[in-house]
Amino acid sequence: MIQGILVSLVAALIYMESRIGGQHMLDRPIIIGPLVGLIMGDMTTGVIIGGQLELVWMGLVGIGTSTPPDVVVGSALATALAIRTGAAYETTLALAIPISLLAQIGSIGVCIANTVFAHRADACAERGDYRGVEISNWMGSALYFAFKFTMVFLGFVIGADLITGLVDKIPAVIQNGLGQSGNLFPALGVAMLISMTWDRKFGAFLFIGFAMAAFLNVSTIGVAIFGAVVAVLYYTLSGSHSNQAGMVMNSDESEEL
Repeated sequence: MIQGILVSLVAALIYMESRIGGQHMLDRPIIIGPLVGLIMGDMTTGVIIGGQLELVWMGLVGIGTSTPPDVVVGSALATALAIRTGAAYETTLALAIPISLLAQIGSIGVCIANTVFAHRADACAERGDYRGVEISNWMGSALYFAFKFTMVFLGFVIGADLITGLVDKIPAVIQNGLGQSGNLFPALGVAMLISMTWDRKFGAFLFIGFAMAAFLNVSTIGVAIFGAVVAVLYYTLSGSHSNQAGMVMNSDESEEL
């Protein structure tokens, strides 16, 4: 019970920090996973699930009126339930998606409810009651905090037994299928991100990194270091950078003359 309260509190506070404390990207799975793992006493699983979910949701952005899946609730619950139930993290990873979608529906409901406080703030502003405007804003934030806390806590208390019973009843072949589908989610997230940032000039570097990992058995860290070196060399030897350097040298020479 104490762990459930702590996990829910961390998830709710992280969400609120990203909304009223500035966007410091603390509400990302790669941050939430290790924190939940620290509370649950299994930092390794927290880091693994947080990193996997970060790959799934790294390209997820709420634009305009669109409401993306609830990354905070999905990440916190997936990590906590994986550690508590002892289920394979691939299986729990596959369950993180429906959890986040369910929380997304609740978030839309909170948005609708918050319109009450928005109208109250407008009425206070017309009367010159600036303290009332401030209170209205904090009431809306408190509603979000209560929703996130409640969603994570109920999922932690009810979901553990539910997932344990579900996993026990699932045949081994289905569990293997869930595991494979869970492994595909990070690739899907990377593919979505690439589709938004693809550039033919740099596409070859992507396939070089893939070939190094797939055929040369180079670790991810090794590929990242190689990529950083290539990026520095590309920037140093690129024509635009060389031209800028030449222009600076020419201007310095003209000043000396």
